[in-house]
Amino acid sequence: MYNGKNNKRGKVSRFLDPRAPTIAPQSTYVPTRTAQKPAGYAQIEAASQFGQDAPEFIAFVKDVVNMTADMAPAVSEAISQQKWKIAPNPLAVIRTAAHQAAKRISLGPN
Repeated sequence: MYNGKNNKRGKVSRFLDPRAPTIAPQSTYVPTRTAQKPAGYAQIEAASQFGQDAPEFIAFVKDVVNMTADMAPAVSEAISQQKWKIAPNPLAVIRTAAHQAAKRISLGPN
């Protein structure tokens, strides 16, 4: 038998009370993507068209990624992984992946 106040253990029963407020159903979530690409996206896209020995690519590694020229093969491998395309900060993804690639191919400091 329901008395509306307490259940058998003395706790207030909010879920069985017909006078309790109801929760409205959530509206469906629709994710949106902005049309504006994150900072560095265009530079990485342009640099991906060059070979790792091209002067333009070396300039990209030095000026945009802020790494030394001997890290160019690692940066090239990081760009080819394409994880940067979905990242909110693509330059950070390139830097991190380049350090990991350099360690794998033993380019940079260990």
